[in-house]
Amino acid sequence: MKNKKFGLSHILAIVIGIVVLAFDLTTKYVIEAKMAEGEAMNFIPGFMNFIVVHNNGAAWNSFAGEQVLLIVLTFILIAIFLAFYIVKSVKATKPMSKTLGVAVGLIAGGCFGNLYDRLAFGYVRDFLNFQFMSFPVFNIADTALCIGIAVLCVYLIFIYTRENKKEKEEKKKE
Repeated sequence: MKNKKFGLSHILAIVIGIVVLAFDLTTKYVIEAKMAEGEAMNFIPGFMNFIVVHNNGAAWNSFAGEQVLLIVLTFILIAIFLAFYIVKSVKATKPMSKTLGVAVGLIAGGCFGNLYDRLAFGYVRDFLNFQFMSFPVFNIADTALCIGIAVLCVYLIFIYTRENKKEKEEKKKE
């Protein structure tokens, strides 16, 4: 089969990444334009509210104050992840998995949204807060990252292993 170097998977990755980044930065801008740090506003009473938090750490405020480390780690993780996707693309003899494209777009968009904040402000702007449970305040980029990692796990467990198995079987037949 002809090698498809650029297909739907790549388009999904690019479009989803841009949409996530734009939505993340827009929501952060709008919330901060309307509210001061620490101010809360009900969104869905009893379920979720908006509260502006400047997070100078990572998840659950781990690595607090270590902005340079977090920026370097983000660049390294983005580079490794995109390198995997590019190598997979170059080696592909069949169209790339749309599931992988979705995961790449969500993860890249989320990473770049929070990376922008770290570089521009020295902290990440969080504002979404569950009221019904104890959970850290988060943002659209964090949500995209979590969903993207879940989609990537589904891809790696169910699709990637099957693709590799089929490729090995086809090579044995040759």
